[in-house]
Amino acid sequence: MAPSPLLTPFTLADDLKLKNRMVLSPMTRGRTGDMQRPDKMTAQYYVQRASAGLMITEGTLISPVANGWVGAPEIYSKSATIAWKEVTDAVHAAGGLIFCQLWHCGRASHSSFHTKEGKAVAPSAIAIDEPTIHSPIGKVPHEVPAPMTVDQIKETVADFERAAANAKAAGFDGVEIHGANGYLIDSFLQTKTNKRTDEYGGESLENRFRFLKEVTEAVLKVWPASRVGVRLSPNGVYNDQVCLRGGGRGRGCSWGWAPCGGCSACIRKLPHFCST
Repeated sequence: MAPSPLLTPFTLADDLKLKNRMVLSPMTRGRTGDMQRPDKMTAQYYVQRASAGLMITEGTLISPVANGWVGAPEIYSKSATIAWKEVTDAVHAAGGLIFCQLWHCGRASHSSFHTKEGKAVAPSAIAIDEPTIHSPIGKVPHEVPAPMTVDQIKETVADFERAAANAKAAGFDGVEIHGANGYLIDSFLQTKTNKRTDEYGGESLENRFRFLKEVTEAVLKVWPASRVGVRLSPNGVYNDQVCLRGGGRGRGCSWGWAPCGGCSACIRKLPHFCST
């Protein structure tokens, strides 16, 4: 009997061979505690799943102000980078491959996650239209985020690049940029959450896409294109997104999938984008 195609090897890139076509998607676990560093339990979790062709970690925070999930790990500090190295070493010893998902929660956060840095940041001062958020001090109402200055945007791009470099130092096989689910990058893409009038927003598709483009280009300074992915959710509803159904410019994620199911011009502008 021929083996299932799911269990056959797959060449993701010339320098990355997967032993099968199963991929562990990023799933936020919230188990690192206040230290926000992976531990032996984290390593065990990924080793137990190392028979997959590829694993993508839970969302991993790129900076203190990026935090918006209780117990989520980070990769901006030296100590966390060292801790992740123990995880990747264990995964590789078990024959697995693992990418790190780089994450900034944006407006899906609260000032109690980062008291020193203050309010959560976003492209525009628009709060999530949901009752509460789980925070370090319990369930609290969503705050109106602080609109990012251009300097803060540039600093955040640098944070993504630094986190990508830390992921390489930690022994990961690649990285995935989290551009989905209503978090920071996605909120720049969406017309609902991006009301800026500068080069990073407004009615211009090019402007709303600029932040993701700059983040991707920064990460590509560290990793080859074959080791970088971008997660998108053009029809998601998480974190007060608007689902696009059959077009509807201005009703939410008008940057997303066209009604015919093809990729939008915005997504095709990503470096080395492949639609197959």
